[in-house]
Amino acid sequence: MKNIILPLLVAVLFVIQPSYGKKAPEVEFEDLNGKKVKVSDLKGKPAVLVFWQVLCHSCEKELKALSKTAEKYRDKVQFYAVVIGTRDLLVIEEKKMEWNFSLPVLIADYKDQMAFKVYGTPMTYVLDGEGNVVAVFLGSGKEKQVEQVLDKLLNQ
Repeated sequence: MKNIILPLLVAVLFVIQPSYGKKAPEVEFEDLNGKKVKVSDLKGKPAVLVFWQVLCHSCEKELKALSKTAEKYRDKVQFYAVVIGTRDLLVIEEKKMEWNFSLPVLIADYKDQMAFKVYGTPMTYVLDGEGNVVAVFLGSGKEKQVEQVLDKLLNQ
């Protein structure tokens, strides 16, 4: 068992490891009103994209925490909760109300999920103002790390 865990872990990390400093994938999400939002539309300010699912219990914690972080960086950073696994607006709105988070929601399809290499949730991408990937965090409880990256970006 030990002999298979390390190679498996290395393989998983290799697969989800993004190319830091490279452009984020150019995909097109949809907001809850049906408006298309391209990743390239996010240029100009740093952006935080939190990929989540409605059945992910740790996503609730992360979305609440990052909603507070978004308040702190209100005019300086764009924050989005990118839902995967459903396009059902009623389910998404119910979950947003139940979990009480304030981030604007974008809907991703499977192609978008694969382009961003989202293999678990919550998964948080931080992009600089040019649309380059500068950090990726898997799991909840990462708001302090996100803040450190944002502070570094904003103080350059």
